[in-house]
Amino acid sequence: MTDSHLGEITDEFAPGRDNVIAGMIIGLLMIGGGGFLLYLMTKGLVKSHADLPFWAEKGWCWFAVLGMSVLGGGFIIGGVYMIRYMRSLLTLQVHVGQHGFSVLENHVRRVYAWDDIQAVEETHLYERPPLLKGAAKYFLPKVMSRSFAVKHSDGETFKFNGTSIKQHIALADTIRSHIDPSQVPWEILEVHT
Repeated sequence: MTDSHLGEITDEFAPGRDNVIAGMIIGLLMIGGGGFLLYLMTKGLVKSHADLPFWAEKGWCWFAVLGMSVLGGGFIIGGVYMIRYMRSLLTLQVHVGQHGFSVLENHVRRVYAWDDIQAVEETHLYERPPLLKGAAKYFLPKVMSRSFAVKHSDGETFKFNGTSIKQHIALADTIRSHIDPSQVPWEILEVHT
């Protein structure tokens, strides 16, 4: 089935630009922070002429050099992957038509006819925002987020949530309105953390 078999396109969905921009800023900050840690490590090594003890309570030692290089490298690698993921979200588009929907992701289009959907899994995740730590976190109420997984008859699954699709609830409602509830199970899972 191709995109032309969907019929008239009635809705289009895409990720929120604000999420993508925020993710890219976080990725750049991670790369900058990792680079700064590596700069500090290199500066400490040059200043001590690499004549360091393995462990020291104060000052530079090989243990600190190793720790900072691992952290700095980890931040840089994490930042690069964050930016790559955000760039891949820029290519995500969902077009809903009369006979199904198509997903364009990383320049690959997958088409889901309404009759080819085997199941939909909706996950309700209840968790407290990570603003407070320890016993104070229990003062905040749990917040629910919803994610969805649409299973195609050929085994492929399209997963989406509020990060990947800006109006993910509207997309889920559109899918629910087009599939036959007696033929396609819509399972709701609750996860409490």
